[in-house]
Amino acid sequence: MTVLLAVLVVGLGSLFLRLAPLLSTGRMPEKLTQAAGWAGLAVVAGISVRSVLLFQDRSVAGAPVLAAVSVAIGLVLAFRGRSVLVAVAVGGATYQVISAALAALT
Repeated sequence: MTVLLAVLVVGLGSLFLRLAPLLSTGRMPEKLTQAAGWAGLAVVAGISVRSVLLFQDRSVAGAPVLAAVSVAIGLVLAFRGRSVLVAVAVGGATYQVISAALAALT
């Protein structure tokens, strides 16, 4: 429930930040837009961490740990300013490569 609430709050905040410049003559303060960007990334990170903790894949040994490593790599890229596509692609590729290597070793 708290995840849903966080997503809704950030979504409504994002909508407000997009509509405010159109409905007013002024610009939003830079600190506010920067804080909203960090809040959005924090919600994505929270949802990702929750998904990793609940992840189950019986075909891969240590799947939750492997998923945590993959998500951590993607989140580091996202927080360093890379695009979402790059962060997701690198995280997914990390999971695939390491799981294939583990399968080859066993």
